[in-house]
Amino acid sequence: MPQPHRFARAALLVVTTLASTLSAAETPKPAPAHPGCFLLMDLKTGTVTRNDAEKCAKRLVPASSFKVPHALIALETGVVSSTSEVRKWDGTKHAIAMWNQDQTMDTAMRRSALWFFQGTAKQIGKKRMEEWLKRFHYGTADASGDITRFWLGGPLRISPDEQLDFLARMYRGELPVSPKNLEAVKATLVQGPDTVASIREGINMGGPWKDGAVLSCKTGTYPQSEGDITWLVGHVASPRGNYVFVSAVQSPPGKRPSPPPALAAAIDALKAQGLL
Repeated sequence: MPQPHRFARAALLVVTTLASTLSAAETPKPAPAHPGCFLLMDLKTGTVTRNDAEKCAKRLVPASSFKVPHALIALETGVVSSTSEVRKWDGTKHAIAMWNQDQTMDTAMRRSALWFFQGTAKQIGKKRMEEWLKRFHYGTADASGDITRFWLGGPLRISPDEQLDFLARMYRGELPVSPKNLEAVKATLVQGPDTVASIREGINMGGPWKDGAVLSCKTGTYPQSEGDITWLVGHVASPRGNYVFVSAVQSPPGKRPSPPPALAAAIDALKAQGLL
């Protein structure tokens, strides 16, 4: 008959083995150094890495990061029939050369072409825009004032924490939109050599990345006297899993930094986390 001390030794072995396994398992890396707010969420576990709670809770002008929900709303309302529908350039010269041509939603997203989204905002209108923003729980959900600029110094504000929550629901398929429109907008965010960050800002956003990871994201920049606001919000698909992230920086007043700090800091932070 087995002795009691043998059971004790066996139990101790199991506990020791389990402890060794848990300690060897990969744990989240600490939040990286970042000039503003950096957030990273593992979509499978919901674990969030956050570097600065105060900065991440502060509501800011969303600037062009708003093009993500805007595109979904334009498709859901039927204002845009598809991401390949062509909208004619009206001939107005813009400082950014790649805006001075016809655009689809896909090219407008990749080039961050403001005039395309100003046109769709007029067609959507304040009432419908606010209804959808409330459904999305997107920041202040306020589209009052100039319908072509409410996300650019107007009343719409959103915190990095709220952006992360929106992105998590978007990439988990939890937004009240059709799967077809959701997948179409997600496809416009996949980065390559033809995106605004690569062409205008000189930052490689298309990879190739570690282990074939895919980066999907949207930039945002709002210049202001009290310090420019820059954003990079998006998703990383890698062998380690699926993650959403938010990088937001309000720079000190003065000369505009180049490249935009939220972009450069986000790539550094994602690399530090072993995702890119």
